[in-house]
Amino acid sequence: MHILRRINGEEVEFTTIMWFDSIESIRFFAGDNYEAAVVPSEARVLLSRFDSHAQHYEVQAEIET
Repeated sequence: MHILRRINGEEVEFTTIMWFDSIESIRFFAGDNYEAAVVPSEARVLLSRFDSHAQHYEVQAEIET
């Protein structure tokens, strides 16, 4: 998992990147409604707002530098 942070005006924005092997793995983690964001209650109390939906991407290339 990667957690990215950036200052956005007066707010601090976080983006979480999680890696899964398959859509089935995502469903196991998030449930049948796997496009709904999984935000634990401990995190919800710290956040002023969060996206309600997750976005899923497939890795097309891995480039080593």
